[in-house]
Amino acid sequence: MDRIEENTEHIQRFFDEIWSAGNMETVDELCDPQFQFILAFAHLDGREAFKNLVRNNRRIFENLTYKTTPDDIVTTDLKGAAFWNMSTTKHSDTWRNVPASNNPVAIKGMTFFRFNEDGKFTEARVQNDVISMMKQINGIKMLYDS
Repeated sequence: MDRIEENTEHIQRFFDEIWSAGNMETVDELCDPQFQFILAFAHLDGREAFKNLVRNNRRIFENLTYKTTPDDIVTTDLKGAAFWNMSTTKHSDTWRNVPASNNPVAIKGMTFFRFNEDGKFTEARVQNDVISMMKQINGIKMLYDS
């Protein structure tokens, strides 16, 4: 398997094994210890901070699932990108100061990755439809009703 195929496989595993299955051993295997996870509203430094985010999101959003396919993944030797669909059956606890709505949630997004020379993730930058998510969990309504 060449480097580009390995990177594509690693991105697929990032969504299948880490986000959808909550496998923290895969985080250790695929992510550099100084891994950075960057969202519009958060910047996490280090593997442990990322693990905490995954654990919390999987607790807050029941049956959290991320779907992507090799057709939606593009990689080079040191970079990659993926388009994904996220779904959850229930928003069951407070997320970003929005109390549990008990609503299902489905959003789409993209993640842009950087790899080190050893093939480990050093960075993931996420762009997602957080406004749609906030609407689905009544976060937008809460902002305007306050």
